[in-house]
Order: sequence, then C-alpha cells, then structure tokens
Amino acid sequence: MNASRMSRFSLSHAALLAVLAAAVLAIAACGDDGGDGGNGEAPGPIIVEPAAGDVGDGPNVVGAVPTLEGVPTVTPTPVRDATPTPTPPSRTTDEEGTGRLVDELSSDEFPRTSARVIECEFRNEPATAQQKIGKSFVVQGDVLDAGKDASGQPFVHFKAGAGRVTCFFEDITDAELLRFTPDGTNAIVGTIDAWDADNRVLTIRDCRVVLGF
Repeated sequence: MNASRMSRFSLSHAALLAVLAAAVLAIAACGDDGGDGGNGEAPGPIIVEPAAGDVGDGPNVVGAVPTLEGVPTVTPTPVRDATPTPTPPSRTTDEEGTGRLVDELSSDEFPRTSARVIECEFRNEPATAQQKIGKSFVVQGDVLDAGKDASGQPFVHFKAGAGRVTCFFEDITDAELLRFTPDGTNAIVGTIDAWDADNRVLTIRDCRVVLGF
C-alpha cells in the first residue's frame, strides 16, 4: 500500500470516528431531557394508566373500568303492576224500600190512570166515577208538594188542573218521600177513598210508591 492510499484511509477513519462521537453525545443529551429530571439517574419504566372508557376484566388489568369510591350506587326501582281501583258500590240508603214495581201490578186489578184524568172523571161524571171508590188504581201525576201532615201522616198532592189528588201513604221511607219533589213526575198505587166536589179534591189512601211506570 503506497503512502497516498494510507493517507486517504486514515482520513476516512478519522471522519467516521467523529460522526460516531457526535451521535453518542446527541443520545446522551436526549436522555437527560425526560427521564431523570436532572438528577443523573436512569429513567424508570413508564406506566400507562387506563382511560375511563377502556374495557377490561378487572381493576389491575390495562383497559379495566376504574371503580369510583364514594359515589353511591343507584339501584333501579322494580316496575310493579298497577292494582286497579275497585269500582265503588252504587249509592244506596240504609232504609228498606217499600215501593212496588209496576210490572208486579196486574193492569186488570190495578188500572192505569193519571191524576188529571181521574179528577176530571169525578168532576164531570160524578155518578159514574162514584163506582170507582173502594177500588185500586195506579195513578201518575205531577207533584204539587209532599211531606207529612200534623199527625205525621206522609202524603203527596198531585196537580189536577184547578183541583188536586191527595195520596196518603200506607208505608213509605223518608228517602222515598224525598223523591216526590215539586214539579216532578211520580206514580203511586192506592185505593180511591173520597171525592170532595166543593174543593175538587180526590183522596186516595193506602198508597205506596210505584217504580218503573
């Protein structure tokens, strides 16, 4: 090997050694910036904490959902089937009804009429109408008033033009008597008792309330 080739070889090695030395210095400088905090110690291992949304199998597994201490656990309230409210019973009175159903009264034994018609018969045809005294009728009418007289006898006055038909009850409860409100329409069954032509009052006794007429 001649002198010129030796000289070129030495220069190449010197340049390579310079590059390697510069690289070593650069690596050492980079290590000082982040790992030891300037205390000269080698940096330790880097531990990556799992994010809140990662999914894992346990608290020590990377990706596990961390347990938050101090936060109360909300237990969902179970859904229960609603219990229906029972239908309230029909409003009733504490008294036994004493009325008669119209379907229980034979039309042959208890002819149907109205207060206005039967009063008119006694007024216009008294001789013929007298034959009806002592017989029973189902009488419907518009109430003039109702209540109890001085002796405590329950009664109802039905309108009959300028006259009236007065019915005295045999058996009636206070609740049933309240059904006979002025200008209301009601029906009774009773026996024709007397006719007062001067005052145009026909009296019916032993009356009972008639329902469904």
